[in-house]
Amino acid sequence: MTGQDGRADGRDEFLTLIDGAAVRNRLGERQAVHPGTQSQASSAGCAVAGVVVFGGLALVLSLTEAAVLAVIPLMLLLMVPFGIWIERSTTKKNRGLRLDLYEHGLTAVVKGRVHAVRYESTSVRQNTVRHTGVGGYTSYEYTLTDVDGTKVVLRGRADRTGEVAQKGRFANPQEWGPAVQQAVTRAQLPRAVAILNSGERLDFGRLWVTRDGVGSARESTPWHEIQEIKVFSGFVKLKVAGRWRAPAGAAVSTIPNFFVFLALAEHLRRPGNRPAG
Repeated sequence: MTGQDGRADGRDEFLTLIDGAAVRNRLGERQAVHPGTQSQASSAGCAVAGVVVFGGLALVLSLTEAAVLAVIPLMLLLMVPFGIWIERSTTKKNRGLRLDLYEHGLTAVVKGRVHAVRYESTSVRQNTVRHTGVGGYTSYEYTLTDVDGTKVVLRGRADRTGEVAQKGRFANPQEWGPAVQQAVTRAQLPRAVAILNSGERLDFGRLWVTRDGVGSARESTPWHEIQEIKVFSGFVKLKVAGRWRAPAGAAVSTIPNFFVFLALAEHLRRPGNRPAG
């Protein structure tokens, strides 16, 4: 079926697949839904304003001795409809994206496939980059493993306007990103603590954690020597003897389940909180 009814049937089919995946994987009650980014009405207004400004400037210049310069605003004027086409095309493609958050996991429709993720078993790698300047924005990228072990990448971008559609990106990443990280931490932290209590080691990429300290392939630091833990420019740094240093493999983007690691580290470095042997 084509046309509006066809699009509706397509959405209904995906909703059935999403609901089925949530039930099969015991994700619990749905808590939030985040679609792909969509253009706002005000972006069309900006396009109209661009036409007026560039068209008017071209007309004024054409009536002066500097008529040759009119080609510049004319070229910019021609770019406006192209930009509108790109934005509408992106908006249309992003209608196929959908992120549903549940009590015990999430479903994500990416590239026409429904992925189911359980918080208690997934691995999450986070790469958040803040771009400064007049047009500053923050880009978000979360790589998770679904219940089949397949990697699924969730992307988003937050800027001052939030009005322009971004291909392959979900809306409101500043909301769903932290929500996913917090849910994964709640689900996995108790088991992580139990593993450390049993005397075993937990690996977080190139970093490892035991009840005695944290380390990597080349070095280790006992918890009682760590005065503070912070993230600087995307790297985990430890304050030891009044000096900051970054262990090997301490880039946040390379640490799976970074917030679980950070919760364990903050807990274990405080006196009296270390698991008993």
